[in-house]
Amino acid sequence: MLRSLSMQPGDTCQACRRHATPLRLVYRKGSATVCNEALLQCDVCERYACADCLEVYNIFSGYDFLCHTCAQTFGAPPPRTRGH
Repeated sequence: MLRSLSMQPGDTCQACRRHATPLRLVYRKGSATVCNEALLQCDVCERYACADCLEVYNIFSGYDFLCHTCAQTFGAPPPRTRGH
């Protein structure tokens, strides 16, 4: 019998496979921080990631969570373009 996969955060980062310690749950948003009790989920790939692997961006809502891998796929807009 197959076990259903839960979309609940575990205690291990799905990006780097390290355990979620209290320091790895303090996420950066520019110069500020966002503290959380559990791993946050990337808005793009939906993996649960620690603060070393995920950052809070101000793209659409002001609290957009992207892991570094997904953030790199967006990249900077080409020169002389307006971006989003």
